[in-house]
Amino acid sequence: MRVLLLLALVSGCGGAVEGTTDAGSEAGLALLGDDGGAPSLDLADPAGPPYPIVLVHGMAGFRNIGSLEYFYGVPEALRKDGHDVWVSVADPINDSEVRGAQVATYVQTVLAMTGKRKVNLIGHSQGGFDVRYVASTMGEHVAAVVTIAAPMAGDPLADIVVEKLQSFQPALDALLNVYGAVAGYDSNAQACIDNLSTMGATLFFERHPDDRRVSYYSIAGRSEGSRGDPDCDSSRVPPFIQKWNDAVDTLNPIFGASAAILDGLTPKPIHDGLVPVLTARHGTFLGCIPADHMSEVNQLAGSTPTKDNPFDAVRFYRDLADWLVEQGF
Repeated sequence: MRVLLLLALVSGCGGAVEGTTDAGSEAGLALLGDDGGAPSLDLADPAGPPYPIVLVHGMAGFRNIGSLEYFYGVPEALRKDGHDVWVSVADPINDSEVRGAQVATYVQTVLAMTGKRKVNLIGHSQGGFDVRYVASTMGEHVAAVVTIAAPMAGDPLADIVVEKLQSFQPALDALLNVYGAVAGYDSNAQACIDNLSTMGATLFFERHPDDRRVSYYSIAGRSEGSRGDPDCDSSRVPPFIQKWNDAVDTLNPIFGASAAILDGLTPKPIHDGLVPVLTARHGTFLGCIPADHMSEVNQLAGSTPTKDNPFDAVRFYRDLADWLVEQGF
């Protein structure tokens, strides 16, 4: 059970554990926005909204492995809709002080390439920590932050690894650091997992508080057939999320061990297999989508919708991008 928990934590936090990260110049960041359509410009204010969207991956994440993208099928779909979309790449196994600084460098490149004053940041899982880091360090250049299934209050599974599985952690750290090294990074698995723990998250966000100039939104995932009540309750659920209220998700078996541990907590949380809903709520909470931690980014390789769950991850991101434009971002 302990080994399964460790594997589930690694594989799920990033949406997929296979493959490597493209390590280019500028702290391993790779540009994707320049191969899409031209950004839509406000002729009265070319530097204003709509702002570019930057997608930020989670732990063990990547830009793409061949044709397998982390946000599978999402960048292309958004570009077809006319959005200017960029995909950042950061150290797959490290804390968000390191990862966040790498994403911030990437954002500076996006701003220079597009001539825009600001960007919109969408971060999945640990990517939520990274985007809040960016907003806290360069808030004048961030319009909106959207975190998806990001354990803002810390993940109880990380707490278990830190507090109760110490004998296994050196081996896990060594394995994950090799993963990062193959991708070209000087990774730090210990720092990564500590960062995602309750204490680590608390300390991280004390150092990187919200910026008043930035609008913060969060979305969580719900699986195991749950409809999310009451954890998913919010007075601010937009129509593009409300339309999935009657859909339920069947948990991917890869999350069986981690889900069993979460289900054993008191009170039992609603979760996506890795991240409880209540830990993912931050800023303006927009509600829950019926997806496990991998389906939230359409993994593996286009896993949504299914015959039992109509939730379409690509449609969700298309609607989210349109909604950001409607909000003036």
